[in-house]
Amino acid sequence: MLMNNQPQSLLWRFQFSFAACWRTAALVATTSTQVHSRFCRAMSSTSSSTSLSTTRKCVVAVAQMCSTADKVQNLIDIAVCAGRSQHYGAQMLFLPEACGFMGATGAETVRNAEPPIGNDLIAKKKDDQFSDHESSQFKNPSWLTERLEHTIRHNAANDIEDKNTKKSANDEDVSAPSNHSTEEKGTTTMKVSLVDGLQTIARASGIWISAGGIHVLCNEPGGDDKDPDANRTEQPRVYNTHLILDSTGEIRALYRKIHLFEVSIPGQVELSERKHTAPGHEIVLCDTPIGRIGVTTCYDVRFPELYVKLVEQGAQILLVPSAFTVPTGKAHWHLLLRARAVESQSYVIAAAQYGSPHPKRSSYGHSLVVDPWGVVVADAGGVDSAADISTPSIVTAEIDLDHLDSIRQRLPIQQNRASAQYEK
Repeated sequence: MLMNNQPQSLLWRFQFSFAACWRTAALVATTSTQVHSRFCRAMSSTSSSTSLSTTRKCVVAVAQMCSTADKVQNLIDIAVCAGRSQHYGAQMLFLPEACGFMGATGAETVRNAEPPIGNDLIAKKKDDQFSDHESSQFKNPSWLTERLEHTIRHNAANDIEDKNTKKSANDEDVSAPSNHSTEEKGTTTMKVSLVDGLQTIARASGIWISAGGIHVLCNEPGGDDKDPDANRTEQPRVYNTHLILDSTGEIRALYRKIHLFEVSIPGQVELSERKHTAPGHEIVLCDTPIGRIGVTTCYDVRFPELYVKLVEQGAQILLVPSAFTVPTGKAHWHLLLRARAVESQSYVIAAAQYGSPHPKRSSYGHSLVVDPWGVVVADAGGVDSAADISTPSIVTAEIDLDHLDSIRQRLPIQQNRASAQYEK
């Protein structure tokens, strides 16, 4: 256990390699975009879940991952994080952008995207459309479900320390559920549902999960009629989708990333997330056991007006799951997250990708929790850290809503913003 000496600390850092787990586990908006608001109340009267109460102080767990194109491996890594989160009493686990799949190309991402998920399915009883999504066509094989459940139980019950042995998801572990056939072991080619896997993990761990980014197919090839790029292409596209699941596995909120990364440096680099991704248009908030969260993703962090809108609608905790590149991470990651925390007087939770899943990509790491005063109270480390960084890992931190209220009362930025008048 590594303790952090930051002020207002609550902080344990737990790093554990996937290898060890297998050995022992057996195992806003842009100014041109019209933005609509969706507030997802977790106490929906149509929900089958139990009533929600918010705790003024609670522990959260923030994952750091190196996701790959192997969905089974990624789900197992998430199950490891969920088990460790349960072990340390966290009420909610936060996962990074692209937590379920990190492809080498946009086309590969589209081919491996999840089926469409409708906003009308959030926090409601399962209707016919939702039942279709959960039918056997989209259910994961029983051996995978059992393995995820087993991984959670093991990691919740034990301390993981050994980092010397490494196994892949295709290796057999004599202690883990192993009643799957030889054909089912081709984990990189078999059909896997990330949504079903995440629901299994939430139910088995009994904690809420922020799945910081999975790619979900658009209903229409070009996106929707609000997308300025929709008429430019007929190729399939995806939404970069941030899901909030409760402790029973029910989807409580769905956010589609509004601001899509785009950079153009003539003669050097041309990158556009829009080529394969359609933008969302709704800002999303959700009541959870840790407080009211404002849901965003990665590149959104560069657009402070989005966070102003979220706080105006009651957000106490802002989520920024990401897969920052190393150059932009070194220059701006801590700066941007601390700025959003200070100006909004909110907690900022930012789960991150770390490392190189393939030769074309390297992610910065540094999963963070920042308090409303701008103090970094948890940091998982990254490419510039002196210590070795392993994945998957979690850091934990305390969310203290009384601390948040005290800061907002003593320095009433939100009221001052609302009353300010600007002349042209």
